[in-house]
Amino acid sequence: MDGPTTIQIETETREKLKELKITKLETYDEIINRLIKEHEKQ
Repeated sequence: MDGPTTIQIETETREKLKELKITKLETYDEIINRLIKEHEKQ
């Protein structure tokens, strides 16, 4: 896997991602991957 990249998201989207954090140390990458895994289970 390659290193980190930059993606463009709206400020509102970033705020929503912050609200989904389970811990203060959880990264946006971890949040997004958790959401993807939850979606794949459906």
